Amino acid sequence: MVASCLRRLAQLGVLLLALVAPLAAQQQAAAPKPWFVYLRDGGQSPLYLFASYSFGVPIVMIGTLVDTPHDYYEYLAGAGVNLFASNGNGASVLALGSHATDSWYLELYGLPNATVGKLNVTGFAGVYLPLERQGVHQYFLDPVTVLFRLHPKVALGGSYTIYKIEGLPARQGAGPAVQVVIPYGTATVDALAAIDHFVKELRVTLQFVF
Repeated sequence: MVASCLRRLAQLGVLLLALVAPLAAQQQAAAPKPWFVYLRDGGQSPLYLFASYSFGVPIVMIGTLVDTPHDYYEYLAGAGVNLFASNGNGASVLALGSHATDSWYLELYGLPNATVGKLNVTGFAGVYLPLERQGVHQYFLDPVTVLFRLHPKVALGGSYTIYKIEGLPARQGAGPAVQVVIPYGTATVDALAAIDHFVKELRVTLQFVF
């Protein structure tokens, strides 16, 4: 099962590798603003809250995930590396330990980001590797967002999400997205409709750098 889960991670990492591989011969650039805060909430999915601090290439992160209707939570902490070119394209790759309601997990995250002209693609991909017998394998791409910048402060596009828990059918959704620039960051709204085993949802994601 671990091998199967890792194969899934490899599939989800295709975009990540496509972004990172061309950067291998390029000089790494330190992030000009070390703090990053990510907050996401929706009517049907858990609340996500992460904070990270970048030392240039190394990065540390803490976070929590709260799903009150299902009485589920996670507390996470870990570290990784920033693999970005001077133009900002690349990815952050992290390994985190997670204490969840049902089990301890090792979670592997990939956060690619690429911009070409006015087009921007971002993703949040990961896999759960249970460290206790009662844990369940999971993987997700939640979401991948493609945005076209219409104005320096406004971008429009769409998002796609897939989440798979061992023993359950994959949940997939997609829909339009709008992003606006706010002080110290961005606010993104995704209106996700069901593709398969997904409950439609309006999500708000706030991201801050400072």
